[in-house]
Amino acid sequence: MSPRHLVPWLLLVGLMTACASSSPAERPGRSPPPAILFQSPLALLLEHHPELVLTTDQLIQLGQREEALDAANRPLREELRRVWYPEAPPADRPPPGAGMPGRNGPVGLGGRPAYRASPRAPTPPSEEGLKRQQALLQAMEDNETAALRDAEGLLDETQKVKARELVAKQREERLRAREAMQAPEPPPAP
Repeated sequence: MSPRHLVPWLLLVGLMTACASSSPAERPGRSPPPAILFQSPLALLLEHHPELVLTTDQLIQLGQREEALDAANRPLREELRRVWYPEAPPADRPPPGAGMPGRNGPVGLGGRPAYRASPRAPTPPSEEGLKRQQALLQAMEDNETAALRDAEGLLDETQKVKARELVAKQREERLRAREAMQAPEPPPAP
């Protein structure tokens, strides 16, 4: 490839990289919750199936229980998302139809409304929000504990011992993640 053709590609790659990455200080709102809070113990067991030496029948039954648990926890996760990221008041939203072809609003990529940052600063969660968050996380954990108790009936004694070790490690990580979430976020560095 000649240098004449290479320069536009390099500029394009540089531009895309610059647009795709942003520092946490540039991103509005709270940081996303740790993924460990949403991995169920059954998903953990399925992930570690070679260590547990699970049979095909056990894998199928654990998968079915995991799907049922996911369906039970889905509304709780949605409510938790609303607690973490409350919707902006209607004044902060673009008017209906803004950005649509033939309308007079600004247009972004693909005919979508152009991104506009909210003029108000992100607010820390309220005391009520923190209590609601803890209640939702506890309800999800209760569902997971019941599903895990049910799934233990599928395992033999050696599998149960290994599974309990894995789940205990996961719970320790979750506890640390919850404590980190409750701690106030440090202000962004200048």
